[in-house]
Amino acid sequence: DVMLNPDSAISNVAVSVDQRQVATVCTFTFNNSNPRDFSAFGVLGCQYFSSGKYYWEVDVSGKIAWILGVYSKISSPNKRKSSGFVFDPSVNYANVYSKYRPQYGYWVIGLQNTCEYNAFEDSSSADPKVLSLFMAVPPCRVGVFLNYEAGIVSFFNVTNHGALIYKFSGCRFSQPAYPYFNPWNCQVPMTLCQPSS
Repeated sequence: DVMLNPDSAISNVAVSVDQRQVATVCTFTFNNSNPRDFSAFGVLGCQYFSSGKYYWEVDVSGKIAWILGVYSKISSPNKRKSSGFVFDPSVNYANVYSKYRPQYGYWVIGLQNTCEYNAFEDSSSADPKVLSLFMAVPPCRVGVFLNYEAGIVSFFNVTNHGALIYKFSGCRFSQPAYPYFNPWNCQVPMTLCQPSS
């Protein structure tokens, strides 16, 4: 029963009336030499989780870019207080992915340029660890599994018989966790679906 929270969306995206679909309102042309802040396209789920196990599926068919997963606000005295997505202003983010790391409360995977799948991990250096993911079958539908107590966020390729895409282990949630959806700069919507059997 995961639904999108229209109150967490800003003017760059539109959430459908049934709160099951999010799409970018306007797209821009970006190139690698001039990365942008794609957090402006992010939307949280209405539900938050502070215990238990949860699973939801998202239709990403037809999209050339998206970011999907779990967001949990990181408790830090250095961060400004806000109900939205806030990042430490003292950090110089080197590229578009550097914000989407567990260090900043994101356990996500994504697609860019139609066929480049990535997971965004923390690294010991200032640069983010962007892991390339191989997909034998490109996913039209992605399943997200959250086990709050065990600190696990897993992603499954429902299109390929539920094959594991990537698993974050040892996640440290200091706040409730929310489903996170980002249609990025692609006007094809992301749609929450009833889980497959």
